[in-house]
Amino acid sequence: MNIAQKPPAKAVAAPRAATKKAKRLDVDLATTKPGTPGGIFMRQFWVAVGRSMDLPKGRAKPIRVMSENFTLYRGESGKAHCIDAACPHRWAQMHLGWVEGDDIRCVYHGWKFDHAGQCVEQPAEEAGFARKVRIGKYPCEEYLGLVWVYFGAGKAPAFPPFPSRDTPGVVDVWNVEHVPCNYLQSFENSMDEVHVAFTHAPGGSHANLSRDLPVISTEETDWGMMRYGKRKTGLVRQTLHYAPNVTRVIVPPLAGMEGVGGWPEIYFSFTPVDDENHLWLIAGHVEVTGDALKAYEAQRAKYHATVAAARPSADVARELMAGEGYYADVRHPDLAIVQDIAVQAGQGRVADRQHEHLGRSDAGIIGWRKILTRELRAIAEGRKPKKWKTPPADVKPTLGF
Repeated sequence: MNIAQKPPAKAVAAPRAATKKAKRLDVDLATTKPGTPGGIFMRQFWVAVGRSMDLPKGRAKPIRVMSENFTLYRGESGKAHCIDAACPHRWAQMHLGWVEGDDIRCVYHGWKFDHAGQCVEQPAEEAGFARKVRIGKYPCEEYLGLVWVYFGAGKAPAFPPFPSRDTPGVVDVWNVEHVPCNYLQSFENSMDEVHVAFTHAPGGSHANLSRDLPVISTEETDWGMMRYGKRKTGLVRQTLHYAPNVTRVIVPPLAGMEGVGGWPEIYFSFTPVDDENHLWLIAGHVEVTGDALKAYEAQRAKYHATVAAARPSADVARELMAGEGYYADVRHPDLAIVQDIAVQAGQGRVADRQHEHLGRSDAGIIGWRKILTRELRAIAEGRKPKKWKTPPADVKPTLGF
């Protein structure tokens, strides 16, 4: 891995004026509701909706994604499926029913739908009526320990939506975090490399990073945006932001995991629940094998036990946002997560982007907003948006310090 590479010549430099106000937005960047430019944009892509481990065979569960409700279930074959939330008969919730093979039967009147969404049984109806009834069905796949669904129109794009690390190791899926704010606040935070030296300084070792803050630049790609953080040493941290809501980056190990496995590479999905809430769905690749893997798994089990015994990260963050407790005094096994939720959700359910003062360090945020604004404006005006491509396997993040 070459961490001393220089950003390409066509990288976009950060703005000079540190106090220049953002231009007034003429499109709503935050909403992903159906039918809106933001909703149409997001629905062009595969979206992570949950962890594979949380969906056992023969079970169904309700999910809410981008202000719409759906039913997620796993057939007896092991295949995950996603359908509309309600039965088209009289709108009973489908997750209340039961799975039969890879079909699902409504609990209200026993109507059964196959894995393609076709109604195949109606116990109290005349023969032939069933073929006239369908339930909405959405392409559903699994990758990196997560369940992914395509909610858009037409044929789904290629799957998987992005490549993963091809070196030996293990995929480690993190806990799901329910964050009480708009998804874009967290996606933008993942583009803000400078915040790490301050937001995560209390209780950790990140304060040392403030001695050599990076100069940020960005480059639009045909799959999203590349961000570069160049330090005085000449080292460059390279982070990938896959459209529309995934960040691929190398991060410090979780608390208690420092001595086993090194720094993981994570794939961080920020999935909108609605415009005021979203999920953090994180899969990490850790380069451990053999005896080292056994040690890692043992330590990971201890970590999970510690987290399970602790108060939920989001609850601690809410208290901090309400002024209950002192930010710098908080200690938690998921301290960085608590800190990030407090700072990001503390901006409000939907951040006010019209009265910010963006500076040089915000080049990643500025770069993505330009891309997102352009795409949403094209959709709003009836023009063709950009045709996004599957990222290449040879473009990977680097540590850079």
